[in-house]
Amino acid sequence: MTARLGIDVGGTFTDVVVFEESGRTVVEKVPSTPHDASIGILNGIEQIKRTRGVDVSALSVFAHGSTVATNALLESKLPRTALVVTKGFRDMLEIGTQMRPDLFNLAAPKVKPYVPRELVFEAAERVDRLGGVVTPLSDESIASVVESVKASGVEAVGIALLFSFRNAEHEQRIADALREAIPGLSVAISSAVAPEIKEYQRASTTVVSAALQPLVARYMAGILDGLHDVGVTAPMFVMQSNGGTMTAEEASVNAHRMVLSGPAAGVLAATRVAEQPEYADLITFDMGGTSTDIALIAEGRAALERETEFEGRPLLVPQFAIHTIGSGGGSLARVDESGALRVGPESAGAVPGPACYGRGGTRPTTTDAQLVLGRIDPKRFLGGEMDLDIDAAREAIRVHVAEPLGMELAEAAAGILEVADAVMARGARVVSVNRGHDPRDFHLLPFGGAGPMHALSVGAIVDVAGVIVPLNPGTFSAVGLSGSDVKYDFFTLVDVGMESTSAAEVEAICAGLIVQAEERLASAGVQSTTHLRVARFRYAWQDNDVEVVIGDAPIDDAALEDAVARFHERHLFEFGHSDASEKVELYSIGIEAVGTLQRPETGTAGAAPAASASPDSSRPVYFRETGWNDTPVYERENLAPGAVFQGPAIVEEREATTVVTPNVSGVVDPGGNLVLTYNKEVSA
Repeated sequence: MTARLGIDVGGTFTDVVVFEESGRTVVEKVPSTPHDASIGILNGIEQIKRTRGVDVSALSVFAHGSTVATNALLESKLPRTALVVTKGFRDMLEIGTQMRPDLFNLAAPKVKPYVPRELVFEAAERVDRLGGVVTPLSDESIASVVESVKASGVEAVGIALLFSFRNAEHEQRIADALREAIPGLSVAISSAVAPEIKEYQRASTTVVSAALQPLVARYMAGILDGLHDVGVTAPMFVMQSNGGTMTAEEASVNAHRMVLSGPAAGVLAATRVAEQPEYADLITFDMGGTSTDIALIAEGRAALERETEFEGRPLLVPQFAIHTIGSGGGSLARVDESGALRVGPESAGAVPGPACYGRGGTRPTTTDAQLVLGRIDPKRFLGGEMDLDIDAAREAIRVHVAEPLGMELAEAAAGILEVADAVMARGARVVSVNRGHDPRDFHLLPFGGAGPMHALSVGAIVDVAGVIVPLNPGTFSAVGLSGSDVKYDFFTLVDVGMESTSAAEVEAICAGLIVQAEERLASAGVQSTTHLRVARFRYAWQDNDVEVVIGDAPIDDAALEDAVARFHERHLFEFGHSDASEKVELYSIGIEAVGTLQRPETGTAGAAPAASASPDSSRPVYFRETGWNDTPVYERENLAPGAVFQGPAIVEEREATTVVTPNVSGVVDPGGNLVLTYNKEVSA
């Protein structure tokens, strides 16, 4: 029997999910080890071997989501890195663009580039915008660059020459020379990392890729060594920011594709739920211990961004459009100098964690507030494997919030949650209202250890249609990993007016990209199954391009005309205007190639016989609307499809607790999802 393993490393817990061919799902949660994430991974594998009886030697695939790249950028813990540019463009990273961080602040400081000016080296060469060689690259120039890089003592180097996306020969020659002269040097070239117009953004992305390579390579090597020691022989795949996986070997040389590796897995799992027409429009709500990641899925497809910023520096890499809020289960509550209650972004993290964890934490968190209000059973956290100290939670809230504000303990705890909910609601509006979507057309899909506890109160603020709590919400990102596919994006710059090209010419470009995709997937040990054609159009002489998904069938005249028509529609939606009479340019064409691996079932939506659910127990729980009341508690595993119940209620499972607020109706759909609907009053 074979099985698939998915592991997601979070700020507080490391989630482990195994799907076996027999249909059994094994779920485990172990504390994360921030100083070395691989230790938490191996602890999780040992745990499923010891307590769940999983034969790890029979695993067929291991997929992993990691924050190692994200944390390295956030903490600026990058190896010493150099950049090679075309002569005369040494200040490319320093100058950046004309965009200011604060539009109305002329003195706003710009972010420092990852590579200081003294580590930027020039190559005497020049290629024009069409790829023609203006100034040849001489052997002497290459030797000069190699000598400068060697003398600098850097561990990594990025190469970003002008118009290399049209002609990569010069970049490749310099890269080959550097690798030969300096063994062990990590090298990234822009023509492979981000073959696009915009030299500053391309150079910045190339530097990020080069700088992350040594870190990710060491991280992957450590995990692979540990896997061998615990008996795992399955191939290892790593989640990319675009929702597909790549091999561990590729991750070591394409580290920039891992910047949002962890959060992407949860969005990927959500797209599986969105395959059901009833759930095609979702706002994902991934609330963990340190942060909350929010994304939007419209018509079953998660929004992708091709150009983003990370800490103010541009990144040209396809990734899910995820908005991150510094609010999680471990977010610390405090009263500031003005007497206002604040929650986050500072977090208790995995160590010491919330006060109730008993690991030395003394300051209150949102988890402590949930516990004090009766929403978490202190004796059943993680299935009873971890006792929570409710007295420590009460003391932390009393000292740091209740007494400074002159409140009762329950009122102070409720206030902590309300402040946290308001912060997260703003994040939900960023991905919906701020982008032209009406939240009333969407359901909120919460996951992560804390997501289902806050979803209904956050959803009420945002005014969503309802809340859908999926199966295994506490380990949902690991679920996404265990059911992930291998995916690669191949894009090429076209930059031609639609009047000057044809469907046959565009499809010919796609055919060449498909060959590249199939070769890459074959090297990963999988076969390509879908080739989604994606075009980016813009109006002539304009800079803003709009992405249009054409489909997986060969492009003909009708398909291309339809794509242009949808470009006008999307341009109107995104920018508020369009003009079908204006000339349109095909900026780029690309392929999203997917090699499908086995995926777990996520259930199906549809009608089911309704039956009132019977609570398994009850306990006092505090809600602002009702105060303290004896509240029914349901075991999720006992809620069969078709079961209905009313809030207030608590739904418990090993890795997560769902808080059903007053005036909410719940039903279990045939796939096991909890569908929660607000009972809105209708005025006469």
